[in-house]
Amino acid sequence: CGAYWLRFNLEIPDDFRAAMWERLPWVVLLHGAVFGASGLYRGLWRFASLPDLQRILVAVGIGAISAPALLAILQMTDRVPRSVYLIAPLLLLFAMSGSRLAYRAWKEGQLLALVRHPEATPVLVLGAGQAASVLLRDLARGREWRVVGLLDDDPAKRGAALLGVKVLGPIESVGEVAARAGVSHAIVAMPGASHEARRRAVDLATAAGLKVMTVPALSDIVAGRVSVSALREIELDDLLGRDPVELDMAGLRGFLAGKTVLVNGAG
Repeated sequence: CGAYWLRFNLEIPDDFRAAMWERLPWVVLLHGAVFGASGLYRGLWRFASLPDLQRILVAVGIGAISAPALLAILQMTDRVPRSVYLIAPLLLLFAMSGSRLAYRAWKEGQLLALVRHPEATPVLVLGAGQAASVLLRDLARGREWRVVGLLDDDPAKRGAALLGVKVLGPIESVGEVAARAGVSHAIVAMPGASHEARRRAVDLATAAGLKVMTVPALSDIVAGRVSVSALREIELDDLLGRDPVELDMAGLRGFLAGKTVLVNGAG
């Protein structure tokens, strides 16, 4: 209906409007069958992601090809402008993908975050990797923190944005950026970085007069004992500890599958 509406500049002639309503049930049934077979109705909108968008693109493409074929078989192609066959899939793609992304953004607190929580404490995040991405999502759900910027030493990330938060510069500029943004807190979100890199980030933030916090250890996050947003203050182990070990969970499960594990002498 939207495609007809746009095709005729918001005023559909009576004969075309009658034809539109006559053909609409067949088009709806066809797309319902295609979307059901493609698994679109099984997806959780709360966790919509790139694979969901890919499935939508494929399903809408199949529907765009099948609809003209079905109407041709039913001999109902008269009074269906060819432009409708092009406009309708574009509207479907926009509506289906946009609604899912908007719902996920709303559930994760990304929509109107500043308006909803103006009292949140501004904070800088040191690191712009996977841990920072998860951290931003978790903090957006709460009312305590508002991330005003990211700092990362990777030149390729300068000026880029992660979940709408801009990478403002390298970590060594933390003092300058904090003074400009009026920030008094910093979060080190580098659980997978080397010990020297984490200690350098802590030292730079401390020298800038910031209160420094960090995310949990990578092993605790992977094990599911804590979430990445379970912030804590910097401890001595963070300055003197060993480098984090990259855990290969698939390899570990494969190794343990054929072994007998002894715990306190019991099999």
